Amino acid sequence: MAVTLGTIPAALATGLASDNNVSDAGGTQVASGSSTLFCVKGDGSAATAESYIKIWDDTSGAPDSNNPDYVFPILTGETIEYVSAEGNALAGGLRYFGTSTRANASTQAAVAGTLEAKFLFS
Repeated sequence: MAVTLGTIPAALATGLASDNNVSDAGGTQVASGSSTLFCVKGDGSAATAESYIKIWDDTSGAPDSNNPDYVFPILTGETIEYVSAEGNALAGGLRYFGTSTRANASTQAAVAGTLEAKFLFS
């Protein structure tokens, strides 16, 4: 079998954020301004109920009053990974929070147990 080698013209991403205890309190800012999200990994292996990582394209706002741009459900005890090879463009920034509440723009409940998250972005 022939092997073909190629080159990567530029770095895929320039940032990696890791959070070992995702919170529903206020949201966490990872990047401000124009950004690109390439990968989200959610680890709910220590969660005791279904959890959600919710992301919005902005630099402010509280989880209880904003509809997120992206919602990643994580089943109890499971791990998810979302990869976008071309990336998802974010104009305002990358802000996220974790919750056990399915509904958006309502009071968000804390994650039951522990939820971990990683974000690959530039």
